[in-house]
Amino acid sequence: MTVTLTGDAFDVVVAPERGADIVQVTDRATGVPLLAVSPTGRVGRAPSGADSQGQWLAGYPGGWQLLVPNAGPERLHDGVLQGFHGEAALAEWTVQARSAASCELETRLATAPLHLHRTIATDADGLVVTDTFQNLSPDEVHVRIVQHPAFGAPFLDERSYVTVAAATLVADADAPGSLAAPGAVGAPDAVLGARAGARGIHLPGPGSRESLFAAFTDLTDAEAEFHSPTHGFGVRLSWDRAVHPHAWFWIEANAGAGWPWFRRLFAVAVEPANVLPGEGETSDGRPRGGPGIALPPHEPLTTTTRLSRIRSAER
Repeated sequence: MTVTLTGDAFDVVVAPERGADIVQVTDRATGVPLLAVSPTGRVGRAPSGADSQGQWLAGYPGGWQLLVPNAGPERLHDGVLQGFHGEAALAEWTVQARSAASCELETRLATAPLHLHRTIATDADGLVVTDTFQNLSPDEVHVRIVQHPAFGAPFLDERSYVTVAAATLVADADAPGSLAAPGAVGAPDAVLGARAGARGIHLPGPGSRESLFAAFTDLTDAEAEFHSPTHGFGVRLSWDRAVHPHAWFWIEANAGAGWPWFRRLFAVAVEPANVLPGEGETSDGRPRGGPGIALPPHEPLTTTTRLSRIRSAER
């Protein structure tokens, strides 16, 4: 059963039974939903024999997930296979407290010795998500942590653009999509060409069949802005750079033929992350993947991610 929160700027829908996902954020002034909606969100179960990626995608609603203790393909870590995008986004969370404007949730994981606590609260400017990770083991444990918000139509269209305060963009080495060369590393305009201009990165619209999988790094500020001139406003996503020194950047503009999207998904995501996606090294020697951040025994780590409504200069 979902939980609905009401704030001055946004209405927020949370799903405790699956990952404490933020399923949707709706702008109160315009009624425009901000987050992407996945065509797999109504799938009740994964296909017979599906691997962990198939299990994760079955019922994936779009929206905003917390990826921990893994992000990306399944990996063997500390003697256990940690599934695609981690356990937390599939786990059932318990609602500890709730009000009209906020809720507190918790869960414990099996594939890592973690207790997770999440507070989701609306305020005058937007939405604040506070996540606390506590290592329950007497041994140090490493975890990958990625916030996974994906924005979609009708909020974003072919007039929209995104700005990220990062000096470097790293394209995926194996599946960079149609907008970048495999393994490209450089300033965003060097990697994306004309799509990166003075205003920011111009986004492809729904139905354009364009795609990208990359990551921002060398952040000067830990924030990204999504602007919608069509609707006359934007949102700013900001996060803790000490915990998330990178931000995964992906675009799926109805490009993916076949499973799982069958060209039905439009989504644009900038995702605070503590690892670069992939494995090995970039062409300039940066580590891709890796074990993530070390959590000392019994000590908590708390990080805050904020989504704020902002004005857009164009309409």
